[in-house]
Amino acid sequence: MAAKSETLRLLVLHQSADNTEEIIKALKNAGTPTRPQLVANIEDFEDSINSQAWDLVLSAETLSDGGYSDALQTIRNLDKDIPLIVLLNTYDEEIIVEALELGAVDAIVFNQHQHLVFCIRRELNNLYHRRAQRKAESFLKETEKRCQLLLENSRDAIAYVHDGMHIYANKAYVELFGYESGEDLEGMPVIDLVSKQDLSSFKEFLRSYSKGEKISSELKFHGMKADGDQIDAMMQLSAASYDGEPCTQIIIRRDEGDGGKALLLAQQLKAVTSIDQLTGLANRQQFEEKLEETLIQARREKIQSTLFYMSMDNVPQINASAGIVGTDAVIVDLAKFLGELMPNAAIARFSDTVFTAIINDVNTEQARTQAEKICPMVHDRLFDIPNGRTIQTSLSIGVAMIGETAPDSQELLSRAVNAAEKVKLLNKGVGNGVNIYNPAENAAANDSALRELLVEALEQNKFKILFQPLFDVEDENAQFYEVFVRLPLADGKVMAPDEFLTVAQRYNLGSKIDRWVLINASKRLKDHLTRHAGSRLLLNLTAESLQDPSLPDLITKLTKAIDPKGQPLVIQFAENDVVTYLKQAKEHVAALKQGGCSVSITNFGCTLNPLNTLKHVDADYIKLDRSFTQDLSQEENLDTTKQMATEINALNKQLIVSYVENAATVSKLWTMGVRYLQGYYLQPPSENLVYENQG
Repeated sequence: MAAKSETLRLLVLHQSADNTEEIIKALKNAGTPTRPQLVANIEDFEDSINSQAWDLVLSAETLSDGGYSDALQTIRNLDKDIPLIVLLNTYDEEIIVEALELGAVDAIVFNQHQHLVFCIRRELNNLYHRRAQRKAESFLKETEKRCQLLLENSRDAIAYVHDGMHIYANKAYVELFGYESGEDLEGMPVIDLVSKQDLSSFKEFLRSYSKGEKISSELKFHGMKADGDQIDAMMQLSAASYDGEPCTQIIIRRDEGDGGKALLLAQQLKAVTSIDQLTGLANRQQFEEKLEETLIQARREKIQSTLFYMSMDNVPQINASAGIVGTDAVIVDLAKFLGELMPNAAIARFSDTVFTAIINDVNTEQARTQAEKICPMVHDRLFDIPNGRTIQTSLSIGVAMIGETAPDSQELLSRAVNAAEKVKLLNKGVGNGVNIYNPAENAAANDSALRELLVEALEQNKFKILFQPLFDVEDENAQFYEVFVRLPLADGKVMAPDEFLTVAQRYNLGSKIDRWVLINASKRLKDHLTRHAGSRLLLNLTAESLQDPSLPDLITKLTKAIDPKGQPLVIQFAENDVVTYLKQAKEHVAALKQGGCSVSITNFGCTLNPLNTLKHVDADYIKLDRSFTQDLSQEENLDTTKQMATEINALNKQLIVSYVENAATVSKLWTMGVRYLQGYYLQPPSENLVYENQG
């Protein structure tokens, strides 16, 4: 699917706003940010489809002036790729079949919200893949044009062969064999260009290549020119495609009579860069290339393979007892032993004390059985070290399956590493065991581990807060910062709220994190005010805090403690949370404003009637959803943003726009009456309250 931050642009063709609001709430609760628009008839639908870009359409079964079939016809007439889902009044198999025949992607009863959410996410995934495919095809065409130009002007003799016949030959290839044009070679068997004395070896070379067997990188042979003369040449084969059809690329170079020294040197160089010098096994680079090849094979041929990640245990003890030389001796001996235990595997020394292996055509149980045989055999083996001594070690083996739906190679390695680490965790650091990575189990385990990490961060003040300026277009000296919270991890990385808030809210930790941020950010602001009077903070709070009756009192006390005479804090809630808890939001906003605190609504514009919310909740600031400014170079997006900005300014609300990433966006927003601009182009978040343009 698209990135988490990408907003679904949803057009709803329906006469009931209530039903549509429920669907939008279900989508947002499922983590799909949505910017909807409701139209009640086909005429308005046609206007909307023409004027804006949409990702998906929900259409009622029947309308006053038509039905979903008219909507489908409109989409087809405009040649747009917009999936349409029919909202049925009641389940009717005949209508479902009819809708699918007409081109709808599905037909679902309107109040089956969870079913709708899964269907929408599926169709979005399909839509994003189709868009990516069209983009890739466009790039491919451009690349093919460039490649064709390079082929025609290459000094190397290059040809493409299908079923043993030439289908293309470049100028250098034609000249090498003494023909006048490529057309003379089209349809000619490639063996016609090989002398009789080399036919046998040449056919064997081609046969082995076509079967996918391992062959030497180049074949030395004698070529036959059109006039009957012979040339000494070297041939290299590789898989390719020509005009969209799979074929074999042939590159032929003249043998310069160096006795194959250049080839030998190239082979030696390749060996040096792909072989681990201590053990003679493949090194990490070579293994990662092999893993990529295995992934491609798994997806194309649906062959299941297995990735083993084998980490040596008790390494510190071996180092202390045997030293570096002794440890190297154990590694060399273990590498040889693993080769004996896994004769059909592609084994590599992945890092100092870690070995990896790929075994083809095995299922989960077969992989488990083999791994469980390896562990005791390694553990029981006595490894020789200098001075006639022996030492023992063991392996923690993590196994990840490689199937047609497997993720990329880095994620696969991460899975195998996590599985191996879990062995040591389960065995209290001892290791000597096997763990098969199970995505379902690890999802639950990750949630539990993340919960523990969040609790620890709260108890030990491990959260980190960042500040990003909002630039006031009317007062360049004003200092106004939005506060962001981050969760530091053990590896030095940090986790953003969209990665941990779902788990935090599941375990009722959202309001606790909010309070931690409120208190700690307020302390930082109070100190900052001694140097920069009038500075303010914009703080994001969760739905949990919106439902907390004690929140206004806490914020009022903080406001007075920070600056009794000013309004240092602006509290911000998400539009979706405000709409969901409208009564509580109305009460909270009134109480906060009475206590001297301003209120902002973020992700604004993602409900059917966003301006209606402002009739109930008197917010001071409005922060537009990022979908409004994703691509202002498109006229339709620019017009939509202008219209929303005009309507908000008419209500005397201060407008904030974030995700400002370039100068063109700044210039467009400047003319719309936007009061505050924010984004990495202007200044990224930092740990300090500082405006870069103010020193």
